[in-house]
Amino acid sequence: MNSTNNVSARMSFDKARDILALAMLDKFDNNFARAREWANGRKLAQGEVRCEVQLTATSTQFVFGVTTVDANSSNTIFNTEQRLNQQDSLIVSDYGIFVRKPASATSTIDSLNTYANPNTFSTGNVATALNGTFYSNGQFSLKVNNDVIIPNRGLFNHYYVPQTQGAVGITAQTIFPLDQLRGCEDGFLVTEPNIVLVGSKKYIPTIQLPANLAAVETFQRAVLIFRGILAQNSTVIN
Repeated sequence: MNSTNNVSARMSFDKARDILALAMLDKFDNNFARAREWANGRKLAQGEVRCEVQLTATSTQFVFGVTTVDANSSNTIFNTEQRLNQQDSLIVSDYGIFVRKPASATSTIDSLNTYANPNTFSTGNVATALNGTFYSNGQFSLKVNNDVIIPNRGLFNHYYVPQTQGAVGITAQTIFPLDQLRGCEDGFLVTEPNIVLVGSKKYIPTIQLPANLAAVETFQRAVLIFRGILAQNSTVIN
């Protein structure tokens, strides 16, 4: 969660608990005290949902899978994803959209990127396509059960080119540039009003591009991370 201190973290927690209680009002005859007592009985903890989809040069639309039973545009659940269990919910405080370049379909050694560094995305036109078509002109939308939660929000909000540090090789005295990146902040946006992901519902997070990507790496992906308060065994709040 993108919280600067314990006070703001506690406020986010209290707000998440109230959101759960409000969602349960009809189950408790509109009695907020009883609904909040139910919410207090849920196991609440900071958590996140990580969704991935493979990017191609043949489509302008890419759909993420959110739950463990959802299909994405790649028709697979990657080993690096952390999908939402159907019996759980996540009250989202912030979310981020990143790009990555795995060496294989199951690679875990690559990093998340808030822009396309041409030293990483080194194949011709790939970095230009990601920084231009994807980040500068792409849009993100979110539907739940055919209800539009986010009509469109520019991917440029997630674009961040960090400062670069130089790590010097001892033997050859070669400089290997490393991007300075803060995993708790960079690339993430705060969500107000909060988004509630309920495992029993159908979510369609979509990236829409104005044109096909000019080029892609073989296993190139987009990564969507929702962060917030995870409420285990709470899908009765539908």
